[in-house]
Amino acid sequence: MAFGDILGQERALRVLRKALASNRLAHAYLFYGPPGVGKKYTAMQFVKALYCTTSHTDACDTCTACRKVAAGHHPDTMCILAEDTSIKIEQVRALQRHLSYKPYENQRTTVIIDGGELLTSPAANALLKTLEEPPANALLLLLTGNKDALPLTITSRCQSVPFRPLAPADLRTLLERQGIPAETAAIAAPLLGGRLAPVSMADFSHLLSIRQSAYQILQDVIQSQGTASFLQARKFAGKRDQCTDLFQWLTLFCRDLTMLKVTPNLPLYNQDLRVELTTLAQHVALERLLEAFDMLQQLWRYLGMNLNSQLLFEQLLVQLPRLLAPSHAATPAPAAGKYERRSNA
Repeated sequence: MAFGDILGQERALRVLRKALASNRLAHAYLFYGPPGVGKKYTAMQFVKALYCTTSHTDACDTCTACRKVAAGHHPDTMCILAEDTSIKIEQVRALQRHLSYKPYENQRTTVIIDGGELLTSPAANALLKTLEEPPANALLLLLTGNKDALPLTITSRCQSVPFRPLAPADLRTLLERQGIPAETAAIAAPLLGGRLAPVSMADFSHLLSIRQSAYQILQDVIQSQGTASFLQARKFAGKRDQCTDLFQWLTLFCRDLTMLKVTPNLPLYNQDLRVELTTLAQHVALERLLEAFDMLQQLWRYLGMNLNSQLLFEQLLVQLPRLLAPSHAATPAPAAGKYERRSNA
């Protein structure tokens, strides 16, 4: 059944199933949680279950109502998406007109707002009026990846439905459903940060290629093969997106090496490289790994602040051997103020 296809969101499903079973629905629900964890898919299944002519607590996926919702053709439901990075007041007014009409095929008129944090201030104020005095037949599903970006006046008038990051096992299953080979899915699932974005085999090939480069740099540094790491890393210099991915991978590798030092029995992000990482971990002190982890996270944050990617990359190549190469003694890290900000780097 439809709800049965949703993985990793048991808490959210309990709230929605209870509402359907008791036929006591709130006039507005706030689905909040990280992007890529199934909020919109769950909202669509909830609407299907509400309109389904076969079941009262789930969607059958075969009746006319379920098929209309799935195709986006049901006359009683509407989906609002951002236009040019924001949801504008004109869209909220269209929503209000939709809710003012009597339902055509069902007892409720539903609206899904995907990206509530993108509401402009006028749009949020207009929506608040609807939430304060909703039509009796209205059901609003407000989806957001950033609950704190919404005004409290809006969130307090919705029933909150929390969504959490997906477990690697759930992500692996979802990737396989998308046609990703099981071996690739098993490697990639722990590395997606608990979220599923639209991906292809080309995306994964690129992802794993950067991971291999990050591992090679880390291995060369720890084994004091500095020249090799510089050659391996040269292709990332000045490329902001690739630098971001590289810093992320290096951070995850340092996290795994730290885990092997502290709690070696727990799963790693790079579980398929456990044997190789175990060998590397024997050559690095825990204190150095923690310093390297902090340094990488700091550089990663600086990239997000639009600091000069070339200079940050050079700092990586200076600081990583300082911390992780066995023959190098630790020296104080440079102050953050020396990094140069360039808006077009």
